[in-house]
Amino acid sequence: MRRSASSSPRLFASTLLALAAACPSAAPLEAAEETALLFDFGRTLECRDVTPPEFQERYPDERIIECTLRLSAYLTSGAASDVQSIRVELSDADRRLRVYSFSPATRLESDLAADIETTKTVEKSYSFEASLGGELPAPIGGVVAHLAPTLGGGKGGKEVVTEKLLRVAPKQPVIASGTINSEHGVFFVLRSSPTASLEGVHELTVQFRAPAAWRGDAIRVSCQATGNQKVLWMTQQRVWGQKSQPVALYLAGDTAARRAAERYARQ
Repeated sequence: MRRSASSSPRLFASTLLALAAACPSAAPLEAAEETALLFDFGRTLECRDVTPPEFQERYPDERIIECTLRLSAYLTSGAASDVQSIRVELSDADRRLRVYSFSPATRLESDLAADIETTKTVEKSYSFEASLGGELPAPIGGVVAHLAPTLGGGKGGKEVVTEKLLRVAPKQPVIASGTINSEHGVFFVLRSSPTASLEGVHELTVQFRAPAAWRGDAIRVSCQATGNQKVLWMTQQRVWGQKSQPVALYLAGDTAARRAAERYARQ
């Protein structure tokens, strides 16, 4: 008897149901918990006037303002070792503020506690031999005997030479920073190291050049945490967390500017 093609799927489904009923304890494998990192920072930043006297004399229509972003990063799931770097950007999209300075600057660190010292020892040995000889013929029973007294002297020694070579230990960047957006923004890349943790609070300070009558403005703060994840035989770069939002700036001591910044943050 010829079996119709439509009966094959039903037969396959019924077979699966029978296997499931026979093995009620079987359960699907749980997916591994993925790494997730969250960021937190304030929606307003107080700025201080830190204009040096020489700058004010040279640029009387400008001032230098300084703000410090307190960025908190904390792990909600997964392993902290999966997070390799955090990139933070502070940028003025309107280009009214220009970066004057920033901190922390690029910093290199090494896994070694000190520089590498190599010692090489070379041994050299030498010797000296001398001899003095002669012949003294003497007739003994019709046979001429030759006596050859000799004098020998020898001297040996060893010279040890030690050479020391000091090399600087290789270093890797744990913090990289620089300007973006034609110097209207700054970036910070924080990397994990044996002496620093990516989790916790990071203080990032930026100094902007602003008009002399400046009272307040807004910038955008963007954060992204990345790392590598191994899937089967391949390694893929993953984003473990990100956040981007505007932050209002106001001049310290200016109550009206502070209230305006708070209203902007609530919108």
